[in-house]
Amino acid sequence: MHSDELIKSLSKSGTEDLSSSLQWINPIPDDAFALIEKIDMALNIVKFSHSRQAEEMGKKSSSNHLDSLIRLRAEIKSLIDNG
Repeated sequence: MHSDELIKSLSKSGTEDLSSSLQWINPIPDDAFALIEKIDMALNIVKFSHSRQAEEMGKKSSSNHLDSLIRLRAEIKSLIDNG
């Protein structure tokens, strides 16, 4: 499946999550499976960043980006599995 077809199939909240996650996954790969891999890499980066901030500041940082990426990955994975 191509990413552009997949993106057109996203729900409203999925589209919002994609929009807020673009800084982590641009450019969007053509292949949907490559997109999942790129989201996984972004998740690892954001998780690492959060753990470093918590370590340095002694408090938990906001997880808006992390939450958006997790929801986006779940929706895309569901569309791939059911499509």
